Formats: sequence, structure tokens, C-alpha cells
Amino acid sequence: MSKLSAIEELPETLQPGVAARWAGLAAANPELAAAIAAEPRLAQSLPRVWAASEFVADLCTAAGGYLETLLDDGSLLATARADGWPAPRISLELDESAFMAALRAHRQRSMLRIAWRDLAGWAPLEETLESLTSLADDCIETALAYSARTLAARHGWPGMDETGSRNELMVMAMGKLGARELNFSSDIDLVFLYASNGRSEGQRPLDHETWFTRQARHLIRLLDERTADGFVFRVDTRLRPFGDSGPLVISLGAFEAYLQAHGRDWERYAWVKGRALGGSQSQRGAVAELLRPFIYRRYLDYGVFESLRIMKEKVARMSRRKARQQDIKLGPGGIREIEFVVQCYQLIRGGSEPRLREPGLLAALAELAKRGHIDGQTATTLDSHYRYLRVLENRLQAIQDQQVHELPTDEALRARLALAMDCTDWNMLVRQTRSRCQAVHAVFNELVFAPAGHGGEPTPVLALPWESADDEQESLAQLTRAGFGEPGEALARIRALRDGVLYRRLDAAGRRRLNDLMPRMLQAVADTDPDIRVLRHVLAIIESVGRRSAYFSLLNENPEVRGRLVRLCAQSRQLAEEVAAHPVLLDELIDPRVFEMPPTRDDLEAELERRFSGVEPGDLEAQMEALRRFQRASVFRVALADLNQVLPLMKVSDRLTELAELVLDKVLQLAGEQLAEKFGIELQVQDGCYSRFVIIGYGKLGGLELGYGSDLDLVFIYADPENGVSGQASASDGEPDPSVFFTRLGQRSVHMLSTQTRAGRLYDVDTRLRPSGQSGLLVSEIGAFEHYQMQQAWTWEHQALLRARCVAGDAALGKRFATVRKQVLCRERHGDSLRRDIVSMRERMRKELDGSDSKRFDIKQGTGGITDIEFLVQYFVLQHAAGHPGLVRWSDNIRQLEALAAAGLVTPATAETLTDIYRDYRARIHSLSLDGAGPFAGASELADERRFVCQLWAREFNAQSGSEALL
Repeated sequence: MSKLSAIEELPETLQPGVAARWAGLAAANPELAAAIAAEPRLAQSLPRVWAASEFVADLCTAAGGYLETLLDDGSLLATARADGWPAPRISLELDESAFMAALRAHRQRSMLRIAWRDLAGWAPLEETLESLTSLADDCIETALAYSARTLAARHGWPGMDETGSRNELMVMAMGKLGARELNFSSDIDLVFLYASNGRSEGQRPLDHETWFTRQARHLIRLLDERTADGFVFRVDTRLRPFGDSGPLVISLGAFEAYLQAHGRDWERYAWVKGRALGGSQSQRGAVAELLRPFIYRRYLDYGVFESLRIMKEKVARMSRRKARQQDIKLGPGGIREIEFVVQCYQLIRGGSEPRLREPGLLAALAELAKRGHIDGQTATTLDSHYRYLRVLENRLQAIQDQQVHELPTDEALRARLALAMDCTDWNMLVRQTRSRCQAVHAVFNELVFAPAGHGGEPTPVLALPWESADDEQESLAQLTRAGFGEPGEALARIRALRDGVLYRRLDAAGRRRLNDLMPRMLQAVADTDPDIRVLRHVLAIIESVGRRSAYFSLLNENPEVRGRLVRLCAQSRQLAEEVAAHPVLLDELIDPRVFEMPPTRDDLEAELERRFSGVEPGDLEAQMEALRRFQRASVFRVALADLNQVLPLMKVSDRLTELAELVLDKVLQLAGEQLAEKFGIELQVQDGCYSRFVIIGYGKLGGLELGYGSDLDLVFIYADPENGVSGQASASDGEPDPSVFFTRLGQRSVHMLSTQTRAGRLYDVDTRLRPSGQSGLLVSEIGAFEHYQMQQAWTWEHQALLRARCVAGDAALGKRFATVRKQVLCRERHGDSLRRDIVSMRERMRKELDGSDSKRFDIKQGTGGITDIEFLVQYFVLQHAAGHPGLVRWSDNIRQLEALAAAGLVTPATAETLTDIYRDYRARIHSLSLDGAGPFAGASELADERRFVCQLWAREFNAQSGSEALL
């Protein structure tokens, strides 16, 4: 008899049983025993595998030759291919009993291979789960084909759907099967759908519902019925609409109606893992389109925390009732808690981040960590413990091929499981498992139950003003004690919200959420700044977000977000009004770094890429929605950093300018793709930009000085037609003339930038600085632009050109523009003529635009304000650029001043003072913008600054300084 020395390495209690089985196999099939003993890997692994799994040992010694087949085809020792193991080759011509026997034999042979490789340590967890899933898929699809063929022979095939595809039964794999994570002895959860109603085409036709119901029942029997050969998979259909009381199969139309009218929160969790088997590609796509809005909300859906707690509490009650403390699936810290955490965060953010719509738990967990929604260390902990628990689950079930999740009490079973898990004894396994489950349970409690006061948040004391309409005196007293300086108005506004239209229109869940929120929110205002102005802003935001009461859940779940919101309302009326107008900005307050860590350009680029990651390439509406939300959220984050003085003025303008550049790049890309498709042409692209076309930024954009609400001064330029659009020679060939195409490109870009949608407008756009202004062409050819600037442009246009630069498009054409700009600006100029032109233009602007009066000073357009400084700098640069070309290198005011000082054309003291004043003016305007005010200071403010600018203006232009009027 072939001996296996590895048997002696087993725990003493397990050696006799394995030795006896081996002796029986060697006696009954000496050739097989010899082949096993001759293969070192098999000889070493067999005692461990048999000791760990009675099921495997039984299959190896049972009739059917399962082990011999696996040795003959090499699949036991081989690694699975990327596409899994071969599907069963079972003839559909067999009679039903033979077909069922063949399908069961395939199942047993495959389960033997999977269990052996797992228990021997040859297969990682991913291979085991994928192999089990592929086995189930193959068996379902084979049985599906057999049942369809059998039914069609009697009643004909079903009719066509509206797309021209034949109606087929779609088997929706749910749970771990749907996620391709099936465990060893699991039920398979199935839901049956079909595309549309109709009748089959045979001589004894059936309506589709009857046809597919019969097919589904036949399919279940082929898989689930226990025969002399065993079973294939136990089938559970209780996840279907209306559960056991609902029809076994349902049409897509009825399924859509069910989801809209009856779909429950737990079904959203379940359908995250839904995956279609059977059906045409278009039919599967239709199911996906129905499910997506049901599962994933467009906005952050913090309401899932509430529903998750309810679900978890039901599971916990059931566990306590059934003493499931040793249940590694449903017990505390078990597999289900990890699933709940991951699915909860998927549902919260999956609507806006399509890459989170991943049915596989480990892949979804990794994506959540990558995007910062779950802390990296926490994700690593959950990943490790999930892998351990899934391996433990598989090896527990592999002992006897039973669907069990509770740790065994039988000593023999404990010995087998401890061996399978590489533990020296049962106590070691218990310690390991308990430690991991405790860690999981702690994470679960922290992430799911800690929000909304479940983790010990103090009970708010300001409940009465919201909850009681009767006790007005005590409500006023509470508000007074909390520090509200105007308790009467505060109470009136609180009661107005409580008794108003919003509250009456909320459903029961919305009212419950708002009732939970308001005492907490009032307490947050009292703790931060109990000013009536702050309360007004907060209540306006509450009323605005009431249209999507899931935001009440967001604020309930996150005390930190409530605090940040109140802090924002205390600091900026403008941002408070922005949040009220666009509640989606509340999402930005979730990040704890929002006040302290301003976004970098790299951050902005990454965020733009993230927002477009799940948007379909041809869906322009979704693309523009994503772009507008990105722009609005990014400005919001910059403003928060500005408010909290963690971003200096110059960096604020840099970020706002960089943001505009990113938006312009994206708009140019989208507009080009849209027009290229429309005209049926292919655009030449280099470094991600369309060749021969650029966007030139003027004014604050060109000068890297964008502020909040700044419009974009844009000029569009294209190059000589050659190679501008590939494959085009003339309009007669059906291709657009390049000038026509690029004009359309400019028009489309302006439209995309400035059109108002529900997500807002990207930017106000001004194109009047193009050659010949409003009467000129929207898009200029570079040669024509150069000729205009050299021969026809006014002095004020050259002043504007000083603050111009390429901000998007073809880099080579951008360099050519820079060359033209330098040549134009460095021309010799007559000093007197230049002086007259600049003074004339400034007087005209002041007359038309200066909003100063006896009570206020217009910081931008008033005498001695920003525009005077800009005109002074432009005068100095244009006057001296011919002899000092370096003056025009930069397009921003401050570096032009620095260049003038470096060239000795203004004194360092003058340059420094002007720079300081310019920065102070801009900082003041930024601050006023954030408070929702115009660019005005008091008439007596900034007197020294204005006097200095006016005196310098008078000295250069021989004009009355106006300084006396400032005193």
C-alpha cells in the first residue's frame, strides 16, 4: 500500500480517520493511490484536506471517479485561467434525469477541485470566490438553456421585444453570487425578469408571463431538487418584488412600477449586487437603467445611515434571539457588518461617483479608501478581517458541505476547523476570530452608530423653541440663556419654519429628520455665534435643502458638518446664500480639511477627473452638469480657505485663475468633440489640445487676478487653415471651411460657459475685446489679428493686450500669439499721444463706471482706485517697452510694476507702495464679495492710499490730483 507520511503530521485526534480512509482508497483503487503518492504536492496536501473536510474525503472515495477526472485533466494542480474554469459540456439533448445527473456530477467534481485547492493553500481567496461564482453561473446558464429548449419544443419561442431582440428570461444573480463572491455552500439568490409582454410563437402558444414562469420553475427544479446524485445549488427567490407573495417572474414594466411605488431601503442594498445572467445586451442594459436611479441618488444620500441602523437592529435582535454570538456572518463584528459599512458608503456617494458602483466588496472598499471616504488604515483593517472571515466561512462550510455560519460546538468539527485555519488548537482559533470580530464591530459602531448622537453627542438644550408652540415664555428664556441677542425675532423665524409650507409638504421621514435636526442646529448656532444674522442664514439654508430631506440626514449624522455650516454662515453672507441656492455645496463641508487645507491646482485637476470618471462621453448634459458642479464647489473651497486666512490674496487669485483655465480646457475639449461629431470630421489633437486654436484671456483672467464672480474676457484665435482640420480641402467636399468651423467652436464654447442651467452658470463671458469689438468676427485668424493690432488698434486695446495671455488651446499657436503680443507692445510710441489717449480713456470710464458718491468710495473705478493704478502701470510699460522689452514679459500688474522698478523706470519706493495699495484694494474687494457687498468703502476710508495714487496720477498726467477732496 502506498504510504503517506504526511498523515503523521496531523493532530492525533484526526490521524485515525484519515488513515482509515486512505487505506480504503488504496485497497479499492491502488492505481489512483499510487498516482497520488507519486505526486509530492498531492501526497503532502491530501491528509490535511481530508482531515479538514469530510465532504471532500467522501467525494474522493465515492463512485463517480471525481478525483481521477481532476488528475487526468490537470485542473486540480493547475491555476485557474483569467476567465475561470471550463464550462460544463453537457448535452442539451439528454433526457431530464440524465441532464440533472450530469449537472450534479459537474457540481461535485468542481466543488472537489475548489475545496481541495483552498484547503491545501494553493488558491488565494479571490480564486476560490471566483471559481465558486463561475461554477454557479455555468450551472445556471446551462440549466437556463435546457429549460428554454424544453419549453420551446412544446410552446414555441417567446416573441420579440421592442428592440427586435427575442424575449429571454433574465436571471438576476443577487447577493454574493451577484457580486462574484459566492461562498462554499451558499444558497443562490435569484430574481427572474423578462423584457416585455406578448405570446410565444408555437402551435400551443403561451403568454410571456406564463412561459417564463414555467421556465423559472423548471430552472429552479433542475438546480435545487435533491436526487440520488445530490443537488446543484439551493435556490432562494425571496428577494423578488413582494417576496414570497409576489409573482415568480415579472416584466420590466411591472418591475419599474414596483421600484417606484414599493421599493424599500433594504432592496437598495440588495440590488447593489444585482447582476444579470441571460437576456440580450439591450435587455440587460434596460435593467441597469431601471436600477441605477433606484439604488443611487443624485445627491449624497446620508439617509442610508438611518435605514441601515434599523436593518442592523433587526439583525441584532434576531441574533440575540437565536444566540448567534458565535455567528461569523450575522453576529457582532461579522461579515454582514463589513458589508453594511461598505454598501452604506456606496449608497451615500454612488450617485455622484459612478466608480463606487462596484458590486464586489473588496474592490468597492479599495475605491472608497482611494477616494478618501474611508480612512486608509480603517479600510486596510476591514480588508484584512473580511478576508479572514470569508476564508473561515468557506472552510467551516467545506467540512460537511453545509450552509452554516456558527462556530461548531462538536469537538471533532472544532479540530477539523482549527487545522483548516492553521491554528494549533481550538482556543487559538477562537482568540483570533474574537479579536478580529471585536475590531470590525468597533469600526462598524464608529462609522455607522457614532453619527447623529449615537456615539454620545450631547443632547441639545434648545429643543423647546422648535418643538413647543405653546410655551412661548420658556422658549424665549431658553434662547436668551443661549445668548441670542434678539430672542423674539429668533423665535418668530423658528416658528415660521415650523409652521410653514416646507414642513407641511414633507413626508413622515422628512419631518422626523427635520425634528431631529432643528434642536441640534439651534444649539450649534448658540455654540458658535448666536447672532440673529447667522440664524437667518442657517434657517434659509434649512428651508432650501428641504426639497431633498436627505440633506437633513447629512446634517444629523455629522455634528462637524453642522458646526462648519454655522461657522460659514457667521463668516460670509455670500457663501451662506450660495449654499441656500445650491445645497449640493453642503457636500463640501464633509471634508474636515475644508477650512484649513486649500486646494492646489493638482487637487483641482484630480477633482475634475474624478467628476468626469463616470460620465458617458456623449452625454453633453451630464458633462456640463458635472463641470458646473466642479466649478462651483471649487470656488466654494477656495473661498472657505480665503475666509479663514489660510490662503493669501495672491494665491486666492491664482487658484481662481487656475480653476478658470481648467474649465476652459474642458469646455474646449467638449465643444470640439461635439462639433467634430456633428460635422463628421476628425480634429488634430496635440498634448490634449486641438491644433490651430487658442483661447486668449484678457483682463483679470489674463492678469492672473480673478476674483469671486469675475467675468471672463476672452478672445478666440485660430491659425492658417493648413492642417487645422484633417482631411478637409474645401467646402465643396462636404467639409466645413476652417474659419466657419473655428467660429462655431468659439460660439459653442461661449454658449457652454455662459448658459444658465439648474446647476448654475459657469462664467459670464465678455468677447468685446476682440479686434473691432462687437462689430468684429468672434474668431480671428492669427495673421489678421497681428495686422489689426499693428495697424488699426487703439491705445486702449494695447493697454488691454498688456493683460492678455493664452489660457487654453494649442501651445504652439499660444507661443506665436505671445510673439505677436510682444512685437505690438514694444513698438515706439509718442509720449504726448500716449498720455492723451490714456487720460481720455480713463476719464470716459470714470464718467460711465465710477459708483462713488458722497458716502462711499468705489474701490475699483473711483478716483485713486484700482483702475487708476492699472492705467498708471500700463502707461509706464507702453511708454518704455520699446527700450525695455522685458517689461511685457508678464501679464499681471504686480510683476509689471516689479519689472519697472528693476529697470529703474520707477523708484523702488513708488513700486512698493503702489503694490501694497493694489493688494490692499484687491483684498478689500475680495472680503466685500464674500460678504455679498459691492466694491465700496466708506467715503472717508483709504484716504492715504487714494491720496498717494492721485498725486502720482497728477504728476504723470499734469492733472488735478483731487487729493484735497479726499481729506
